[in-house]
Amino acid sequence: MKTIVYLIRHSVRFNNKEMIESYKTTQNALLKNEKIVLSVTGEKRAEILSNEEELQDIDVVYTSNCVRTLQTAKYLLEKQNLKANIDERFDERRVGLPNDGEVTNWYVRQYEDENYKTIGGESQADVRNRMYEALQEVIEANQGKRIAIFSHGYAITFLLLKWCKLNNVNNKHKLEISFNGKTIFNKKLNSPEVFKLVLDENNKVENIENIEFADLEYDDFDKKELE
Repeated sequence: MKTIVYLIRHSVRFNNKEMIESYKTTQNALLKNEKIVLSVTGEKRAEILSNEEELQDIDVVYTSNCVRTLQTAKYLLEKQNLKANIDERFDERRVGLPNDGEVTNWYVRQYEDENYKTIGGESQADVRNRMYEALQEVIEANQGKRIAIFSHGYAITFLLLKWCKLNNVNNKHKLEISFNGKTIFNKKLNSPEVFKLVLDENNKVENIENIEFADLEYDDFDKKELE
């Protein structure tokens, strides 16, 4: 029996820079990032996502340790009477601090060099290793089931590069990724974004696809950039 894994990027996050006047706290950057919530639009999209036919009959749900992934998952959890399993290994990449201010072509560099990282941060390889370790444990514990994992943009795409090829990346945050010679993604990441993995009885990945939903209206960026 095949195992189905949905890797789901969280919905639209609250924009701290645009909507918070001041933030007085002694918390470090990592903790502040974990506490970021969804925006009003993000909540609406998360609810729409929970009603998509593709995501019905889920057996088990995992989320990262961040508030925004649990908030994205909560509508599906309530609708299907499920509980979340929280695992920090599904957290977003720790960015860290640049060595000397702005890093040229930072977005592209982190994809093209799997070992590149800033002070206190994680590399692509670091993130993929912990994500893959967690995923393997989840699959082994839930063979033959339909699994939803709510995680983050970098974390998910870095994990996908375990099986996929990065064909192109640019500073406008557009990614082109292929699996077994077929392009499965060629745009910017949306919020939310869903990738479906199909694994055989031996837990080998047979297929990966990006699932799009017509009733989710995305306005996160200028779609002309994708042409």
